[in-house]
Amino acid sequence: MRIHIIQTIAYTIIIAAGMKLAAPVINIILVALLLSMTIMPLLNWLMKKGLPKSLSVVITMFILILITILITSLVSAAVVGIAVKIPQYQQNLESFKLQTRELLSLVNIDVTAIFNHESHNPEKILSLVSKFISGIVSTFSNFAFVFLLIIFILIDMAGLRLKLEKGGKNLPASLKKIADLADEIRKYVSITTYTGFLTAIGNLILMLILGVDFPVLWAFLSLLFSFIPNIGFILSVIPPAFLALGESGITAAIIIVIGFIVINAIVENIIKPKYMGEELNLSLTVIFTSLMIWTWILGPIGAILAIPLTISIIRARELLSNESLGILKGGNK
Repeated sequence: MRIHIIQTIAYTIIIAAGMKLAAPVINIILVALLLSMTIMPLLNWLMKKGLPKSLSVVITMFILILITILITSLVSAAVVGIAVKIPQYQQNLESFKLQTRELLSLVNIDVTAIFNHESHNPEKILSLVSKFISGIVSTFSNFAFVFLLIIFILIDMAGLRLKLEKGGKNLPASLKKIADLADEIRKYVSITTYTGFLTAIGNLILMLILGVDFPVLWAFLSLLFSFIPNIGFILSVIPPAFLALGESGITAAIIIVIGFIVINAIVENIIKPKYMGEELNLSLTVIFTSLMIWTWILGPIGAILAIPLTISIIRARELLSNESLGILKGGNK
């Protein structure tokens, strides 16, 4: 038993190390799968309207390409704009830090050491944000490969859907379970995308009202971070609050934080439960562990894909366990 456990751990480490080395290629495949599952409801809807499978795939891909080009253009322009305006943010924040230091000195509180720490350098903080965004955008640099994979995946998924609808009873049980797993992940991805989009729209309107720079970029990041449970919201609020502090002062930053909290609470606690139904049944320990492991293996993309990947592994393990149990029962007979 102990030898079996040691072997399992060793195999897992070897596979994880191999995935880390092959992360650039694996990320392209996983992003293609994620996007395919996200837009699969649109493809299914077009096919239910009576359109041929090939035409439905072409229309779906055309819409996806338009959206991707629009988002990439806006995000790229925002990243360039941030680099240009960093000196202005740094100057405004230095002024704010000086005023805060003078105010606190009136009550004999010395915060010089804290404010002088390197981690409070605006350029460093914004460069970390830009690095994270670049890690995600770099996956889309192989534009042709990603969309070619999506086309193949959509065709296969559409074909599997037609087979299940026409002759579901005659298909192998394992294939049906795989289809159920794909449906479960697609449901999670679709609902998370939808609710994340609602959150992003709410955040975008708030930032436009307050005049925060590059609101489209931060709204897009809030959509991406919606795939990171528990800590994704915290990550999404830091950059715009930081910029609001540098642009308009502490009041604007507080409004951004409170506004983001209210919008996120409404979506997560009122809107999302109506669509999600049952919870994921993943403990906080499993969620945080999966976030750390997949981020280490795949980089920034791993944080976004951590939950779908974890669900896939758990369900695949259950599937293999059930099949093994069935084989043992059959052998005993």
